Amino acid sequence: MPTTRGYAAGMAEAGWDAERYAEAFSFIPERGRELVAWLDPRPGERILDLGCGTGALTAAIAAAGAQAEGVDQDAAMIALARREHPGVPFRQADGQRLRVAGPLDAVFSNAALHWMPDQDAVISGVAAALRPGGRFVVEMGGRRNVAAIVAPLRAALEREGVPVARQPHPWVFPSPAEQAARLEAHGLELRRLSAFDRATPLEGGEHGMRDWLRMFAGAFLAAAPAGRAEALIAAVEDATRPQLFDGERWVADYVRLRFVAVRVASGAGAGA
Repeated sequence: MPTTRGYAAGMAEAGWDAERYAEAFSFIPERGRELVAWLDPRPGERILDLGCGTGALTAAIAAAGAQAEGVDQDAAMIALARREHPGVPFRQADGQRLRVAGPLDAVFSNAALHWMPDQDAVISGVAAALRPGGRFVVEMGGRRNVAAIVAPLRAALEREGVPVARQPHPWVFPSPAEQAARLEAHGLELRRLSAFDRATPLEGGEHGMRDWLRMFAGAFLAAAPAGRAEALIAAVEDATRPQLFDGERWVADYVRLRFVAVRVASGAGAGA
């Protein structure tokens, strides 16, 4: 995603299929419940869920007694979140242009930050929104995330006549060192970090890979020549099957970067 229109920009112009996401990719917020434990929300705290998706984790934070609000770039996600969790406030907003009234105790983000190409803008906005001592708790894709899918996807798209230089770049998957330096540059002090492989089974049996590609790799499918998106999907299935299909289900090669950073008083205004 070469522009900074937000993480929905990497999808088809229609945006996310929120209903399908909730049905077939519920493992994403479910895995994120471990991150809520890292957040350790407390009664009365003001906490923003950045890239809240369907709002499941925002609701879990609110259930702990915090004053939780969810924001997401995608209108369909926000609409579904409001329907599913009517007692929790949600609004549509671009995380790269974050605007929050008053200081926050924490900003939380699960599986969303890597969809925001202007990481400096995101982190600058978070730093400006946090009170001194406020925490930024994140899980995102890390270096080599879904590399076994992306490499054959790019190769197949190149065979379709789209050179790598013209292909979309919808994700940012930083190394721990890269993200630590970026956080510190904006006045956020890293307190806890974990980078780990997490092989992730996909729902849908034989159709799991194509469902994943349609949900998350829409920018690549849209870049294929007219009428060739299905051929692109088939080529990726063929290339990844020996490594990622166990005979019953597909297992994606996720790599996660999870961290807690705190706004230090001396960083007030850094990057704002």
